[in-house]
Amino acid sequence: MKAGMYLKRAFALGALGLALAACATAPVSGVAPPSGVGAIPSAPLDLGDWRSASEQATLSNFERTVNSRYSAGLAISAVTADLRRSDFNCSAPGAASGRGDPPAQVCRRTVSASGCTHTWQAHLFDANGDARLARTRGLYDRRCGGDGLLGGPD
Repeated sequence: MKAGMYLKRAFALGALGLALAACATAPVSGVAPPSGVGAIPSAPLDLGDWRSASEQATLSNFERTVNSRYSAGLAISAVTADLRRSDFNCSAPGAASGRGDPPAQVCRRTVSASGCTHTWQAHLFDANGDARLARTRGLYDRRCGGDGLLGGPD
């Protein structure tokens, strides 16, 4: 009977040791390096049905696409290379104004169609200046005819 009890204790301690070892190898904070799941898809970036969808629907679709396509931990250079393959122009923003959290890169694509100008922007934020993606922000704007800045009246 005692042998069975010792065997159960040994098994429980072994399981506990494995659990602790697993915890010790997990990162505590910061951006995890990308793994196979975080790879950028090879298909072109999908802008959705922007020709017939509402401005809000196009914005929502682009935000979801950017957030799901580019996972935290990817090299910002890899993300900008992918956006450039989809006809975006990327550059670092000018000097910081001291307001908010400026992106490390702003990538923009503009298309003129049917009297409207469509502009998509992907803002790429790094983690502590380490050139790794921490988060993204997708933006979209449509201006038509006599519309003022950001689609509003003049």
